[in-house]
Formats: sequence, structure tokens, C-alpha cells
Amino acid sequence: MNITRRAIGTATAGVALSAGPALAWPDRAMTIVSPFGPGSPQDFLARMLAPRMQAAWGQPVVVNNIIGAAGTIGVDRVAKSGPDGHTLVVSGDAAIVVRISMSPRPPYDPVRDLTPISLLGRTTNVLVVGQSIAARSLAELVAMARARPGGVTFGHAGQGTSQHIGGELLAQLTGAEMTAVAYNDQATQIQDVLTGRVTFTFMNGPVALPRLRDGSVRALAVSGPERMATLPDVPTVAEQGFAGFDARAWLGLLAPGNTPAAIINRIHAEVVSAMRDPEVRSRIQEMGVDLVVSTPDELRALIAQEIPRMAGILQRAGIRPE
Repeated sequence: MNITRRAIGTATAGVALSAGPALAWPDRAMTIVSPFGPGSPQDFLARMLAPRMQAAWGQPVVVNNIIGAAGTIGVDRVAKSGPDGHTLVVSGDAAIVVRISMSPRPPYDPVRDLTPISLLGRTTNVLVVGQSIAARSLAELVAMARARPGGVTFGHAGQGTSQHIGGELLAQLTGAEMTAVAYNDQATQIQDVLTGRVTFTFMNGPVALPRLRDGSVRALAVSGPERMATLPDVPTVAEQGFAGFDARAWLGLLAPGNTPAAIINRIHAEVVSAMRDPEVRSRIQEMGVDLVVSTPDELRALIAQEIPRMAGILQRAGIRPE
């Protein structure tokens, strides 16, 4: 299945309009969990949705940052919440389709324990190096890695994140041995890129753009199949000779498993309404997020498709669940 940018008005077809009689819901405060900290795309999207949901439903909607383990701690909290529609999560794909093929496995089954509501967007990362790194192009970076097997390192924000998948996929497609370096906090990761302690990273757009503007890093490629509108002169990895490279992350809104369809439909309708707001759309695009809205069924199908694809990437990298 290939979900692309679409007219938001079509995303409600056959879904939100079938919610039936008015529900006595929500009847208390709601929580949207962001499994990453302030400044992350997950946190940003949660905080864009919360005030609009609060205004629509007349109940407080708060954002709770529950971070750790590439998002799985926050997702687990939601998966184990009551299926009453009062606790939601904005998650990236790492915690939903990647981590279940890794060790340790998350303490939840993303298919059984979560109910998809909607895709919210896709994020494209930027492959950047610090100014002390000699490589001026992706070809030079790959040549460096082939000349020094394991000597070229890439930083990432945790196993299973799009930064990690990007580095592993680049190594697989180029046949070059590269060493992954995991970080627990973004500040240290960025500092090590700036100083050249790690060779490169796939940095998300909102973090990369100001550092590209001030010249502290150089961009060698972007991780999606198309160039970014905000960086039109930076080619994709695929354009530079490595066809099939696509290491974007997707972001979606989910509820606990077995949440009633009528509640899911009402939440979905509000997501669609929020995403029609020009201010919301503009701010999301400024964050480097490609806005994508789906039906619950489309997100469910995407999850089913991505689980085996990501498992294959991890298996080829020698990463297997125990």
C-alpha cells in the first residue's frame, strides 16, 4: 500500500460520518502521550491537536511526555490504558513496526493492543556531517567507509528510530561497513556530530535546518524518495546511485486496543478537521513534516505492511529478537 499526500476532505469517507448517535464521551480529561520530549515531531503534533480537541469536546486535553526506549515506554503506557478513548498516543513507526523485531521486544503487541486512528505525517531526515569531516558528497562518504571498514560512524537516537534504520539501510545498499552509535539524549548526539566525534547522522529537518543555515554542519543527502522543499539543492540518497533508499519515518495517532469504533470515528473526524486548518498545516510543514491523513483502516494496513519490511532490514543488519 502506498499512502501519499492527499486531499484531507476525502479521509473521512465511510468513517467519521458513521459514528451513529451522540456519545457521552469524553466525560473527563483526556491525555495525549508523546513518547519523545519537547521539540520532537511527536510532541509538536500532540500539542497541535490537544487545544483543538479540547475546544471541540469541552474537556481538558493534556499532553504527557513519557519518554524512553525509542518511544516504546510511552506507547506501552497507552496500550495498557482502558479502551475508553481518554488516552491516546502520537507515535512514530519505531515503536509500532520496528521494535517488535528487536531485543528486547516491547511488552505489547502493536496489532492487538493498539487501535489505529490516523496517520498524521511523514518526516524526512537529512544526512549531515560536521565541518571537520572531509567528505563533501555522499560518494566521498561512502568511499571513506569502504576504505576504513567500521571506521565511519553514524549517531542515532535509539535502535529502531528512523536515524538508526537510515544508517543501517545506507550500509546495506552501499556494501560499506559502518558503525552505529546510540545516544540517550539529543544534545550530546548533536554535539558529537558538530565536533566530528561521529562521522554523520540522519538529523530530522527541524533540528538540521538552523545548523545548516549557520554552517555548523553540511548536508550530503535527504532520506526520502523526493527532495525536501526546504532544501531543494540537497539530493536524495537514491539520486546519488543507491536506488530504493527510503528511510522516512511516519507518525500516527493511536488508541488502546478494543477502543469502540464510534469513539475512534469521532477522534478521526476531529483530526481531519484540525488538519484542514491553514495555520496547523503551515506550522506542520515548517517543522519539516509532510502532512498525511489516513483512515483507521489505511493506517492498520500500513502497519501490517511495514512490520515485515522493517524486520528484513534489521535481519540483514544482524539485529534479531531474542
